[in-house]
Amino acid sequence: MATTTFYTHLSDLSDFACRLTQKVFKSGQKVLVWLEDAEQVQQFDQALWAFDPISFIPHEIWLGGQNLRGDLPAVLLACGDELPELSENRVVINLADIYWCNAPQPPQRILELVSADLDALTAARQRFRTYRNAGYTIEHHDMRK
Repeated sequence: MATTTFYTHLSDLSDFACRLTQKVFKSGQKVLVWLEDAEQVQQFDQALWAFDPISFIPHEIWLGGQNLRGDLPAVLLACGDELPELSENRVVINLADIYWCNAPQPPQRILELVSADLDALTAARQRFRTYRNAGYTIEHHDMRK
């Protein structure tokens, strides 16, 4: 069954996203990090390069228009309003206000990262309801604790 996990009240969204990307990558799974816009993609690309001086997370920026089901790098960074069709084994780390349950082929695993900003939390609550209504199993981790 498809699962969405929400990590809320994150104080350092970029650092947490880097750590989570590394964890998923090291577990052998493929990752798509979906960001709000091209500027955030560039910023996250730089954050991954600088994240851990003794480790490297191989990644590429996906520019859209190409199939995400082929032989692609394990970690991709992307943005946009048009959601791609994904291979079944690719985990989505979502840093944008977008609904992955509406993708052409919704992913089986979505990790929603949400800052402590009130607007971000409000938008995340709406995504939470939408995923639940779409039949996703929902998990929530309040990172203030």
